[in-house]
Amino acid sequence: MDERGTRALRPAQVILFGAILAVALFVALFPYFPRQLGVSEGNVASREIRSPRDKTFVSQTLTEQARESLAAAVGDVLVPDANVAADQVELLDEIIVSIGQVRESASLDQPAKRQELLRIVDRESTDTILALEDDRWQRVVVESGQVLGVTLSGPISPGGAEEVRDGLIQQVSPDFAADEARLVADLLRPYVVPTLVIDEAATEEAQDLARQSVEPQLQTVFRNQVIVSEGEAIDATAVEMLEEVGLLSPRVEIENLASVALIAALAATLLALYLWAFPVSSIKSSRNLVLLALIVAVPVLLGKLHFSLVLPDESRRFVAYFLPLAAAPMLIATLLSARLGVVIGLIQAALLMFAVVSLPDLSLVETIDPVDAGRVMLVYGLASTMGVFAVRRAERTNQYAAAGILVGLVSGVGLLAFWLLEPQRELIDLGWMAAAATASGLGSGLLTAGGFVAVGALLGVTTRVQLMELSQLNAPLLRRLQDEAPGTFHHSIIVGNLAERAADLIGADSLLVRVGCYYHDLGKVAQPGFYIENQLAGDNPHDGMDPKESARIIARHVQAGVDLAQRHGLPERVQDFIPQHHGTRLVTYFYRKASLQDPNADQSFFRYPGPKPQSRETALVMLADSVEATTRASEDRSSERIDEIVEEVVGDRLAEGELEECDLTLRDIRSVAASFKRTMRAVYHPRIAYPEPTDQERGASLGRFRPGRRTPPPLPEAPAPAPGGPPT
Repeated sequence: MDERGTRALRPAQVILFGAILAVALFVALFPYFPRQLGVSEGNVASREIRSPRDKTFVSQTLTEQARESLAAAVGDVLVPDANVAADQVELLDEIIVSIGQVRESASLDQPAKRQELLRIVDRESTDTILALEDDRWQRVVVESGQVLGVTLSGPISPGGAEEVRDGLIQQVSPDFAADEARLVADLLRPYVVPTLVIDEAATEEAQDLARQSVEPQLQTVFRNQVIVSEGEAIDATAVEMLEEVGLLSPRVEIENLASVALIAALAATLLALYLWAFPVSSIKSSRNLVLLALIVAVPVLLGKLHFSLVLPDESRRFVAYFLPLAAAPMLIATLLSARLGVVIGLIQAALLMFAVVSLPDLSLVETIDPVDAGRVMLVYGLASTMGVFAVRRAERTNQYAAAGILVGLVSGVGLLAFWLLEPQRELIDLGWMAAAATASGLGSGLLTAGGFVAVGALLGVTTRVQLMELSQLNAPLLRRLQDEAPGTFHHSIIVGNLAERAADLIGADSLLVRVGCYYHDLGKVAQPGFYIENQLAGDNPHDGMDPKESARIIARHVQAGVDLAQRHGLPERVQDFIPQHHGTRLVTYFYRKASLQDPNADQSFFRYPGPKPQSRETALVMLADSVEATTRASEDRSSERIDEIVEEVVGDRLAEGELEECDLTLRDIRSVAASFKRTMRAVYHPRIAYPEPTDQERGASLGRFRPGRRTPPPLPEAPAPAPGGPPT
């Protein structure tokens, strides 16, 4: 739909729209993101991270480290175990008894005894045991018990048993030979164990006291201080510092808020100024402006939330491009204006790029690729532009499907262009890009086709599908017009053909013009016999009536048509054609008739109620209606006369000032006049007069009727033309 010639919005409305849109965009771009990228201890930093602010805080990590260090320094609390000495002496006695039995065994020879002793002691001790005399062996046994008892009577810590074992040989009496002293030490070694055990409760209590003595550790970080260097492993202290300075928690920074506010205000101002400079006819109320602001802001919000969940795209699935964001500009183009749709599509693409740029790069091990920002703007911006181009005149469902395919194709080409620039591209990426482009394109087409009726109803906009339904000649009101006022119906069809071609030439909405022509004289069904085109029997009820009364009846069809259109729910843009196609013109025939009786007749009693045409479309119907009626009433319909009629009608409407409130330019008017001339000459083209039928033709015609068959009745004669009547 074209926005030329529509009335500009009031300044208050423009300001209201800008304010609402700025707030909506601020909310959409607010620096809150569902996914906060986290850091784990042990990650390797992908870049150098500096503190954004000065910060002094109690470091739980450093405090805990100091406490554990001091607790570890306390050591274990040891207490003596009274049962250790007796238990170990008893075990020693058992081993000595076993060795004595082997020594005294009469059934074992020397090699067998050796073999048995090797299971108890080492080889060197075995040789000594077998070589000792019984009295020397008894001295070894007694000395072993004494040395073990003395050794275990002293404190032996869990970690000091080995040292005591190594000193056993020094505990043996010097009266023993070296081999005997070594045998004593070897026998006792396994039974020297710690005599002190850890008191767990006392140890924990001592460590707790040590921990409590540690003061909280303060950590100070300065602005721009390097917290972690690129390639460095992140430890617990670094994670805590990142958290404290706000790099890992969803905090709102004043700088981010200011950035979002500026971008939202800038985008809202630009769009508000566009609507001020290029107003759209369907946007009249503040309610429509609010809905338009939501249509602009909601896709931006959805895009920001989606991007924060799927970017960075480390797995290269191109999920960021699956969104059908071209649907919003396509809906605007279908319902309001193609140019407005392009502007909104480009603004949304720029805002989506800003959303990508503002995503928090907080993982330290994942980064947002700068290419994503440019790719988002290019892919979604160009796709929206193509979608607007494809649906700007869509009238059938298959056109929305075709538009979706074109959107997907443009998205795919944009993704491919960036893919060719990437050094790490893989062939499998092509499959994901194709899937993203298909989902985005077809989704946009389906959303547009499924949503334009609902959105159009909310905006109060007449959709092209509604116009197509109203243009069907079997529509209820048109069927009634055919049945009750056939002459008016025929006139409306001719006017529709005449005006539709002219609308195409000047870029007006030809479908709206055609539908407006079909319904412009709808009110004549109330009293069809009062209009000359419906007076087929030749009687004219205006004969003998007062001209003023006749003019009132003729002008009444305007209000009757408006009432009938409102009762049947015709769209407002179609209703506009009913009063505006006559404007404020005179009911000329009866005014002139009244002037013959009274030269001072008041014109105000003979004027249509108006208003004058407010758009190019309604102005076209006014001109086409007058041209068709005047040409039909003329006896001379030669090409020259038709050209004169068109020029006269156009000149009269200009002179009357009926075209002052619409946006038809002089160039448009010349194009319209030329189109009217061509169309009317085609309608009233000359025909060749056929010669009289020959005798053979007559005979052949009569021969078709066999004897006995009833001859066809003669055709009825056409009724005599009506003796004049008021033009409409």
